Order: sequence, then C-alpha cells, then structure tokens
Amino acid sequence: MNNLLFTILLLTFSSQIIFSQSFRLLRPVKDNIQANGSYLYGEPRYLSPSLAHLGIDYAIAYDTCYASIDSRVYFVGYNPNDTIGGYEPGGAGNYIILQTMWNNRPLYLLYMHLKKPLVVTDQYVTQGQPVAITGNTGNSTGPHLHFEIRLGTVSYSGVRTRRNPELWCAISGMGAIYGRVPSASNNTRVDISPDPKPRPPYTTFSYALTYNFNDPAIGSDDIYQENYAIGDVKPGIYTITALGGAYRRVVRVNAGQVVNADLQTEVETDLIAQNSIQLYQNFPNPFNSVTNIRVFIPYDFEGISKIKLEIFNSLGEKLFEKEDFTHGLNEIYFNSKEIVSDLSNQILFYRLFDGNKFITRKMIYLK
Repeated sequence: MNNLLFTILLLTFSSQIIFSQSFRLLRPVKDNIQANGSYLYGEPRYLSPSLAHLGIDYAIAYDTCYASIDSRVYFVGYNPNDTIGGYEPGGAGNYIILQTMWNNRPLYLLYMHLKKPLVVTDQYVTQGQPVAITGNTGNSTGPHLHFEIRLGTVSYSGVRTRRNPELWCAISGMGAIYGRVPSASNNTRVDISPDPKPRPPYTTFSYALTYNFNDPAIGSDDIYQENYAIGDVKPGIYTITALGGAYRRVVRVNAGQVVNADLQTEVETDLIAQNSIQLYQNFPNPFNSVTNIRVFIPYDFEGISKIKLEIFNSLGEKLFEKEDFTHGLNEIYFNSKEIVSDLSNQILFYRLFDGNKFITRKMIYLK
C-alpha cells in the first residue's frame, strides 16, 4: 500500500470514529432536574476522603424517577417503618435495583434514598416507566436520587464494576466529553472552559476531578477507558486543561454525542500529511513544573526503536530521557519537580534523535 493511499484510509477512518459513541440509557429523571455538581463520579466523599462517590446525584425531591432501559426489577428494599427488610438506614435507605443485559453481561441500575418504590420484585418495566418516588431515606444529606450503574455484578464490593452515569445518560440535546490524562495522580484537577452546563450558575461544575484510582470499586468504561468525564455538556467548542496546561485539548460537542478529547487533532492530521518526523515546541512555554512535548512518528517509519528524546539543562547535564515511542502522535509530560527539586530559572534544551540526525529545541523554565 503506498503512503498516499494509507493516509487517505487513515484520515477517512479517523473522521468516522470522532463521534462514534452515543448515550446508552434514558435519563432516570426529567430533563429539568439538575445533576448535583458537588458529587462527581469518582470524587472523594466529603465524609470519607479515602473513598469515592460512585454514582451521580440528581436534585429531585419527592418526585417520580423512571426506568432508564427495558429491564426486570431485580430487588426492592422498602420498609415504611425504616427498621427491617431491605432498608439500609446507614446507606441507600429505600432503594430498588433494575437488571438488564449489556454486551452479554448483566447490567444493574440502582435507585437510592427513595421515599417509595412503585414496582415489585420480578416485575418487568419498560424504558420511561415510573419506578419510584424519590425521598430522603438512609444516609442522605437531603432529598435527592442517588443513581448508580454496575456492570457484571450487583455486589457493592465488586472490583472495577462501576460505570460513570455521565457517559451513559444525559439531558436531551446535551453531550459529554471524556479523556485520559497521562500519569494523573488521584484527584488531579481537570478544567473545562467555557461553562458547559445548560442552566447557569453551575459553579460546582467549573472543574471535574479525575477518578480516585486507589478506590477498587472505580473502573474506567470498557469502551471509553477514561480517567475523567464531563456530562450534560451544551453543544459547542470547549477547551479542557490539566497539569498546569501541559494537558490541553480543544473539542467540538454536538447534541447527543460522547466525545473523546484525545482522538486525533487537526495538528496530527497535518503531520500525517507531511509524513515526516516532527518535534513540536513544548506547551506551555515558559513553564513552571509540567510541560508537554509532542513528537510525531510517521506510520510507515521503520526505525522507531532508535528514536530517543533527551532533555538537558544549561550546563549540558541530562535531566530526562525517553526511548519508548509509538507511531503517530506521542505526548511526553516533563515534570521538572520529579527530576530536580531545586531547578533554577534557566533555558533547557530538548532534542530528538531519529537514528540519523538530531532535532533540537529550547524551552524556558521559570521557578
């Protein structure tokens, strides 16, 4: 296959997968009900910082919630005296569980803190059918619906079984953005601009936290493989940043679309057309701690094992080295704090060896 044909096929395939994902479930509440921005999926609980919030909260008080998909009522925990039975005084309170199948695996939808269920065990319900009245039972800080998605097992202790509702359901006409910040530590801040929410003010959604990776119950979606997600996003163009600007993405969101912020950018498309090794200027520059260096390797380049990136200080001392590259766009995050704790203001040099020659650029570190 010649290079031109390969490039055409690659660009065609890329254009087809940019918006390949869509929402999977109906929202469990009406579109005029807001999601509670102070409880993001994966965010550490305010009462138990070592644990994480494993679902999404909807600000709906003593009103109807609905089946998100055709399903069977797997369990109903209800006791009007709040004493025995399936009721959880220190947890979900009155709650119901709906069961269906997704990709040949059992999928469970949990509705918690209810005032009263409207269904019984083993009853079959259709998408959009009323299933409960929301309330303030169990360990609730106020009337609302806590909604969880568990794939593979209904068990609370199931490892890596939780799924992020922001990527599975949304307000009609809204979208979602997800991505993966490389080497992100627990609770890394991820900012999105402008305000993506449909009903201002949504101050608690000015940022999202990446998942608490140490919590064994949290797992990235099988398809999305994300470590952050932002749901109920208005159609538009958004900038997502993290790591002091070293991670930066610009994406367009259309109605009903779940958008991967990390797919090929226009920059990569241009580089594919050039079909040559490229070393990009770091961003941000100047930088204080973390900066991003991008390297593009053509897909038909055969000497990838010889490629090496090195970073030197103004005295010629090597601070960093990377040799493991892949074809396409590589993003290297250089964290000066992890290399030298007392690095002073200076010009640093980074160079790429492609097996035959060096490509060198400068960057500025400001303490």
